[in-house]
Amino acid sequence: MLKDGFGRVLDYLRVSITDKCNLRCIYCMPPQGVDLLAHDEVLRNEEFVDIIRIFTELGIKKIRFTGGEPLVRKGFQDIIMATRELAPDVDLCLTTNGLLLDGALEYLRECEVKRLNISLDTVSDERYRRITGRDCFSRVIANIEKAVSYGWFDIKINSVLFEQSLDEIDALLDYFKDKNVSLRFIERMPFVAEDADYTYLPSDRLIEVLKRKGSLERSRTIDTNVAMMYTLQYRGIYPIRIGVIPPMSHKFCARCNRLRLTCDGKLKTCLYSRGEYDLKKIIRTNGSDDEMRGIIQTSILHKPKEHEIKPGTGGDDGCSALINGRTMSRIGG
Repeated sequence: MLKDGFGRVLDYLRVSITDKCNLRCIYCMPPQGVDLLAHDEVLRNEEFVDIIRIFTELGIKKIRFTGGEPLVRKGFQDIIMATRELAPDVDLCLTTNGLLLDGALEYLRECEVKRLNISLDTVSDERYRRITGRDCFSRVIANIEKAVSYGWFDIKINSVLFEQSLDEIDALLDYFKDKNVSLRFIERMPFVAEDADYTYLPSDRLIEVLKRKGSLERSRTIDTNVAMMYTLQYRGIYPIRIGVIPPMSHKFCARCNRLRLTCDGKLKTCLYSRGEYDLKKIIRTNGSDDEMRGIIQTSILHKPKEHEIKPGTGGDDGCSALINGRTMSRIGG
């Protein structure tokens, strides 16, 4: 079991397998884009699996694969299948933008990857293009529909909160009202250079709007470590599961159980921490399993009590100045 200096049990590992992405979302990448890592800097398939093995031996019970966009990674199927073989009891999850999801659904089900988080900030074709920089809204929607049709996946639709989100809330609720998904709304965090669209929208504003759409009841018994859970009786007819993730206005750091492995083999104990621990160096210099375990166990003792980011902070370089120049695409969603 991994336990930090504040008594938190860390049993959830988020693994970014690539910094590449087929979208250019304004809240994830700076307007000028990012320089991709050189091929040799990114962990190889077998290196990911070997590091994951060590973490599972130390008590990790849940692994979420992220990117960039994980489904653009050549060999992702091999990574996830190998992970399932070595850790049959670990809960495997995927966060994706949905663009390539149709080609992955069968092997995800075969590997018992039940939990899918799909990013979708709007159901407006025009606004989707403006947010993502790509004209592929209809394909993403079709892939979400296909995933829902399986009737097997636990699907969460992740939407970053913008001011415009409140204007579009009815359209989003109407579209998903009769689909078996959870809608999760995430406060926007300062990761990239500020752009013309940037505004911080506290989740309390969203809650006020949702209360006008139907009976909204807090479901504390199913709150997660990061999300406040609600049931919305939309239009008095449709029960919709709502999750609100408020890392800025209502810190959930006291309940944090997460560690992050970046695609270039760095361990981060906090999304916003400057601290990184080089696991790639150990594995590429033929370091022992014990050496790897030692670095991991040392790192968690330095996990901060909470992040220090406040709404509107970050300076001209957004949060990249606070996290060693890493944009969200470099850290992992």
